[in-house]
Amino acid sequence: MTWQVTSRISGGPTLSVPDAQQFQALIASLEQASRRMTLQARLWSEARERIVSSQLQSGCCPANRQISPGSHSNAINAFRHIPLRHRELSHWCDEQTRDCHAVAARLDTLSRLVARAHGLYLDAEHRASSYGGSIPTDPLTTSAPSLKGLAASILESIGSIRAGGDARQAALEALHSTAPYHEAIMAGFSAMVLGGIAVTRTAGGYAPGSDDGTGNGTGSARRADDLFQGMLTKQRVNIAAGQLASLTASLNDNRQGNRLDLTRKHPPGQVVQPVDDIAGAIAQLRSLAESQYGTGTDNGLSYATIAIQRYRRDDGSVGWLVIVPGTDGHADSPFGWPQNIELMSSDADTRIGADSARMVMEAMDRAGVKHDDPVAVIGHSQGGIVAATLAADSGYNIRHIVTAGSPVANHPIREGVWTTSIEMDDELVAALDGTPNPARESWLTIRGSVSRQPEHHESNTADMASPVPQSVKHREMSHHLKFHQAAYTNALALGSRAVSSHDRHFSQVVGGTLEETSYWQGRMTR
Repeated sequence: MTWQVTSRISGGPTLSVPDAQQFQALIASLEQASRRMTLQARLWSEARERIVSSQLQSGCCPANRQISPGSHSNAINAFRHIPLRHRELSHWCDEQTRDCHAVAARLDTLSRLVARAHGLYLDAEHRASSYGGSIPTDPLTTSAPSLKGLAASILESIGSIRAGGDARQAALEALHSTAPYHEAIMAGFSAMVLGGIAVTRTAGGYAPGSDDGTGNGTGSARRADDLFQGMLTKQRVNIAAGQLASLTASLNDNRQGNRLDLTRKHPPGQVVQPVDDIAGAIAQLRSLAESQYGTGTDNGLSYATIAIQRYRRDDGSVGWLVIVPGTDGHADSPFGWPQNIELMSSDADTRIGADSARMVMEAMDRAGVKHDDPVAVIGHSQGGIVAATLAADSGYNIRHIVTAGSPVANHPIREGVWTTSIEMDDELVAALDGTPNPARESWLTIRGSVSRQPEHHESNTADMASPVPQSVKHREMSHHLKFHQAAYTNALALGSRAVSSHDRHFSQVVGGTLEETSYWQGRMTR
């Protein structure tokens, strides 16, 4: 294990005023105790200095010179007083100083853990993140060169393009160092796209025969004005995606066809195991993804395959879990790059009409999911955007969605749907929405920061971070699900009420005995 993740939490159930005051008092008490132990350490250090000074000043006295233990009694009789053991006293003071510093460090760590676990600083953190996302960014001068490298890193991470080790590591380091500006870059880039489209429509909007039917171009001019207004909203990324989707959707349909061929698959063994909580669901999502991307056990599954589980409760009712991996980029896959643009659109019809969303809904229908059955959906990357689209636009009874590395901040998720989002600071993909996720009781966001594990770390530092499973020495794309696993593990270990409440709600939706797991593969044909 060479990499670790430290998580921050925003959103979820908030504390009452008395609870918040109690936690603030506890944190203040821990911080005060830490300061006292630090002061005590300084006093022991000063005592050692006085002992050393005393030894130097009394060095001429034979009784205070360093003597062997066997001559101790003779020294007492000869000089009629007990000599001080300066060296032993100095060592003892050193030990006390180290112990006090260690206790102070543990108290300081505990106070930070309590603060993070119960979200006492999250409001300020969320506001700071919002301000960062609204920084005016000139994409022509700041984002264009970097976006090329960042996009290359994403393509490399899923195997779409290959690059040398040095070039890949440089791109990943750039992703890591520019993490605080990803949302601002995407917001600026989207504003540039909208501005370009608006200018084009304004310039050509007054030609005869414009699309408003009046012949005077007012329809195009009005749409151009709407685009200019859209540049100033939080949804500028989604508005830009909708404009692009109006062009790319038809081109993609001509390229790969618009007919969805859905097939139920029967692997020789169960790829996805029963799930009890969110941590288990993330593990099974990773298992399904790796089984079809060639990085896990070969179970006969290939790309664009989802899993649907049916759980039977004690009262006879059923709950469902839909597991959706991310973009695979194959030419005939419903989970391609153009579908990402459609899913990110500000238009509901465009979102729900994306091939990947259509595939998941058809699979749910064929698996037997009724529209009033409670459903939980977990998805990675594009799979998470599909989950948010179903929660916003479908007729299914979506109760809880879990997204990992998915840009879903602007999706109009219905009231009553619980959303648990896991994002990494430097993965870029989750920042493609150009704005932070909402922070409310039903929407919890866990953000993980990746750092290198120190070779020799004390237990108090280990308490603050969770190791990334199967990590390697070189830096990897943190969009990989194992980083989201570590982020959720770290957040869960904090004991946060917000995290535990979301975990409990998810378990209630899928609670019961697993009756069946079905696997569904999609292909686009003409």
